[in-house]
Amino acid sequence: MDLWHISEDRFDASKLHSQETVYTIGNGYFGTRGAFEEGYPKATPATLLYGVFDRIAVGKEELANAPDWLPIRLFVNDERFRLDQGTILAYERVLDMQHGVLRRTISWESPGGFRVHISIERFASLADEHVGAIRYSVTADQEQKTTGENLDIILWASLNMAVGNYDLLHWEPVEQRRDGEIVWLQAQTRHSAVQLAQTMSFTTSSCQFHKEIIRSDIAPSIRFYGILAPGETLTAEKVVVMYTSRDVEDALPAALDHHHRILDSSNLEAIPDAHFSLLVEGTSRVLPCMQVQPYEILLAAHQRAWQHYWRLSDVIIEGDDRAQQAIRYNIYQLRISVSPYDERYSIAAKGLTGFGYRGHVFHDTEVFMLPYFAYAHPTIARNLLMYRYHLLPGAREKAKNNGFEGSQYPWESTLDGREATPDAIVHPENGQLIPVLNGRIELHITSSIAHAVWQYWLVTGDDEFMRMYGAEMLLSTAEFWGSRAEYHPEREDYEINDVIGPDEWHEHVNNNAYTNYMARWNIQKALDILLWLQNVDAAKAGALIQTLDLSEQRLDHWHDVINRMRIPQDKETGLFEQFDGFFHLEPLDQEKFRDRKTSYQGILGVKAVERYQIIKQADVLMLLTVLDQQFDLKTKYVNWNYYFPITDHDYGSSLTPALHVILACELGLTETAYNMFMKGALTDIEDLRGNTDEGIHDA
Repeated sequence: MDLWHISEDRFDASKLHSQETVYTIGNGYFGTRGAFEEGYPKATPATLLYGVFDRIAVGKEELANAPDWLPIRLFVNDERFRLDQGTILAYERVLDMQHGVLRRTISWESPGGFRVHISIERFASLADEHVGAIRYSVTADQEQKTTGENLDIILWASLNMAVGNYDLLHWEPVEQRRDGEIVWLQAQTRHSAVQLAQTMSFTTSSCQFHKEIIRSDIAPSIRFYGILAPGETLTAEKVVVMYTSRDVEDALPAALDHHHRILDSSNLEAIPDAHFSLLVEGTSRVLPCMQVQPYEILLAAHQRAWQHYWRLSDVIIEGDDRAQQAIRYNIYQLRISVSPYDERYSIAAKGLTGFGYRGHVFHDTEVFMLPYFAYAHPTIARNLLMYRYHLLPGAREKAKNNGFEGSQYPWESTLDGREATPDAIVHPENGQLIPVLNGRIELHITSSIAHAVWQYWLVTGDDEFMRMYGAEMLLSTAEFWGSRAEYHPEREDYEINDVIGPDEWHEHVNNNAYTNYMARWNIQKALDILLWLQNVDAAKAGALIQTLDLSEQRLDHWHDVINRMRIPQDKETGLFEQFDGFFHLEPLDQEKFRDRKTSYQGILGVKAVERYQIIKQADVLMLLTVLDQQFDLKTKYVNWNYYFPITDHDYGSSLTPALHVILACELGLTETAYNMFMKGALTDIEDLRGNTDEGIHDA
């Protein structure tokens, strides 16, 4: 097993969509699914740009699939190369994680019996985030069906606007033209009015092929055509540059200038040849043959950038090649999901790899992904938290609209801090609308963000961040919890009712242990940080006290909530009750569903599953992991024994294995920990949950 490569040695059309996800390339500015350059009717090509959204009817807004920069069509004696036609004589696709390069080699015989060998390589530059590049080589086989027969070859490269998020097209064409040897297009999102410029060059060092630039409203193209004798090879290089109005005021001049600089630097290595015939929009003229080869220059810089990343990021596992390969794959995916240069957006649940969850950001980022960046790449971790800081106005508006104080972060967010969770979704079978309550009553994301602020500070010692931004986030979220907690006069305690905890199969519950405990923790840390800030920057502390109205009365109330928050836990055994009444639910006989191929909720139904002690994901056990230092091993063990067996490990949440790994390690459950680790690490490589087609499980 190659520890740096993910590979396949046969084309399987039934896995087309899931493998498009697995073989995604990206750099954080854009991610491009592993669709094939030649294109297929049922393929889902996608290039998702970091933070580029457009409005939709359901789900409010989603990352807008950009015009496809991949298309390169090959014709051999007028027969189009496709893997589902003709005969595949040899095939391999390899994702080189160490260098961030996707390669494919094919030996193919056309339906007419003509044989070629094809080599394709592409990358999204980590050194220059606006650039994507493809190198495409085709070699005529030495032995054709007629000895010595030449092959008529056409290589046709395009930018294709006729792609969308499934059936929804987000981009309207503005203009397309050419600038010297560069073709370009301009487009704009239909509702959010984000402008995009894509530029493309398509070059070859062969002086025997003619070049033609073809105008089109939706697919500007450049094609080479000519003849290959047996054993001869044509190599062409496609370079694409992308800018949006999120980057610069006018995207097109920026993209063109950038692209010309790439070609100009490559021209220094060019060799003139006066016999190269160039056809431009049907007009033949003779130009010097300039062997412009920008690909190698771009590739070298790209590989250096990946080398630097892996120096800081690699995790070495000895004695288990499968685990080593898997952990590197997940580290690779984390990097291509986030831009180190943009704090206006964050890591979506599916990164930039697919349409699942529409590019929305959940608590997955803070709980499961940010800790890695805090240790390995603190600048990125800081950006992720700054994204949440910029959303404070929206979080305050959400709290106010719900009748509370402070900041209540949305369950799903995009760019402005407003709730992006859809109010309802359509049932895939009966067409009925199913209410989605998460955006209204799943509250614990607010404390998750506060916890991430605190953990980042502990790991990095970034006092400047805490002083200028983090303290306000902690205090404002504490305000929310202080107002959300309700006083129960008979018990003389505070409770938080009508919520959804991390286990989303049980809705409208009261006093979810995780929610209440984390709310109390959030308030306590806000008080701690206020004291710290008063000592290190009294002026800043005073400004926040005034801005947030942190009166003595409010602070006294916070202390009271901390001291009297209801936590459903047996003081003698340490066993938490997930929420009030959970222990009175019916047990579920899981043996009856041993051969199931879907979740318990999918089998029982949304309402029926709530009657049972079966949970989607770690809830109580998540608390014991996130705040691990607050609980002794006895408490962890008794709760593990109760909740681990009633968790849907196979079709519940992909978030759970990571939590169970940590807790199992603490409890000395080595085999269970290993199994959970592999279940999480291989989720997408092996499509364990059957939904990798929608995008990577980034958390």
